[in-house]
Amino acid sequence: MKFSGMKPSLTAALLLVASPCVAAQQNEDDYRHVYLSGGALQLCSSFNPNNCDDADWIDSDNMRTDRYLNISEQFRIEATSDRVWSAYREETRKKVLDALELIHERINEDIVSERVFEREFTRRATLQTYNSLSDAEYAKVIDLLEVPMSSSFPEIVNVEESLDKASAKVFRRFADFAEQNVSNEEKPVVYFSTAGYRDPYSRIDFYQSTLSQLGLEARWLPLDEAVIAARAENRCSELNSVQEELFGAYDRNRVYRDDYQRQVEFCKSGDTEYEMLANADAVFFAGNNANQIRNAFVKDDNSPSELLRMMVARVQQKKLVVGGTSAGTAVLTAKPMISNGTTASAIKNGSVATNPPPFGCDLDNTCPANTGPDTLTYHPFGGLSLFHFASLDTHFSERGRHGRLVRLAADSTTPLSIGIDENTAMLVNLEKGDFDIIGERGVFFVENAQGAANAVAATFHYLVAGASGMMSPFGMQTAEFADGSNIVQSEPTTNFLTDRGLIDSMRVLCGDRKEMTLINKEYRLVAQIDDSSRTATAGGECQIINGKIGMAYQPEEQL
Repeated sequence: MKFSGMKPSLTAALLLVASPCVAAQQNEDDYRHVYLSGGALQLCSSFNPNNCDDADWIDSDNMRTDRYLNISEQFRIEATSDRVWSAYREETRKKVLDALELIHERINEDIVSERVFEREFTRRATLQTYNSLSDAEYAKVIDLLEVPMSSSFPEIVNVEESLDKASAKVFRRFADFAEQNVSNEEKPVVYFSTAGYRDPYSRIDFYQSTLSQLGLEARWLPLDEAVIAARAENRCSELNSVQEELFGAYDRNRVYRDDYQRQVEFCKSGDTEYEMLANADAVFFAGNNANQIRNAFVKDDNSPSELLRMMVARVQQKKLVVGGTSAGTAVLTAKPMISNGTTASAIKNGSVATNPPPFGCDLDNTCPANTGPDTLTYHPFGGLSLFHFASLDTHFSERGRHGRLVRLAADSTTPLSIGIDENTAMLVNLEKGDFDIIGERGVFFVENAQGAANAVAATFHYLVAGASGMMSPFGMQTAEFADGSNIVQSEPTTNFLTDRGLIDSMRVLCGDRKEMTLINKEYRLVAQIDDSSRTATAGGECQIINGKIGMAYQPEEQL
């Protein structure tokens, strides 16, 4: 799939664009090419006042404070029309229509906030219908009921008032990261991508406000999978129809008129993105769906697009730095790219090299063959290939993803895999493998993974914020433990399938214990250290180099 209007000579010229010599160029040992965040970065904003220490600054007359829905008869009929519901979900469609009518009768208003709507939908009389909907079906209903957004009322972020100081600190570090290649008198130009979102417009205001507040020249990069498809099919003028087909996103042209029209014009321009990124100092990939981001920058034959080639070249030349969060981090890998799955399913059923199943696909019968909503799926050819050391996973310890990462590493024979905790980031020099860990929690490294039918095992390392080291594509080379004092405030747990059970329980290995065992439902986890291991505590957490981990599915009838 080629970009229209892009000539090889222009591509070559852009690759050779030289940045002026800048005073801010850091010492070679301190330079970092990529910024990898584990996600869950919660900032105070007018749309999320619960994340604010003080919400008195929010002005509802000038800021977006909620999403509003129109549940009048006209919109209820449109949201449950045959046009947008499959025939085999006819009974569910009728139940949704009945539920919407009941909600309207209870509230007795046409326009309601999404928060009120969800509260009413989850009452006893309509809860069963609510629970029967897949994520895609519920999102479709919200899309078709949504009231148009005015660009005069954007979501505004207030970093200083954020309750979660760790999130604010991680975002501020990205601003410092983006300044590496500019002089002190210049603002770094940062393009942020929302290509991973089903609704590409819903997070524009958030990132625009956040990055601008941090002193960056923030600009939206409108390129996504729908634009690529629309250009190839000469359908830029009907981009909304392409979004329906690819993302299951409805009426975005009605709800976000200005941003939608901006993306249509971008689509028609053909190659504006080359000029954008040729002048960028940094690119930031927001999260949600790694596969969707990949499809915007990698061709159908798994070769990089010309734009991605340009980005890689500029990163190598130290003219561009790249950051990501959540799925925006996972997609940066050149190794097998994880796209879905739980630890329980991964250990029991293994992995599948296929596209991820839709969320809640078991509810509306849209799961592809041989997959379910919890299946571990991955792309064997990697993501954007900007990070060549390891496979990447995010929201890591908080969602108990250790088992799924070990399984992927074992099944794909990947020498090194890395899982990054929430509110945490890792900054990496791609030439030498030097890295620093920042934020609130830690990073989990998996080496030499092996797997059997219902079991996995590996060598692991766990370092927390403040630690640093050097790695190669084959494993950890050196590591310096952190000596910080940040204490994780959450209650400890032994649930290692979906929570921090491994990390919380591992603290005993920094004491007199050499081995620990956890049992969760029909799964067993064993972690141990030996004479080759090193341990150190930091803020109540146990850091380990050269630990051993094993997980197994062991139903009682097999014991």
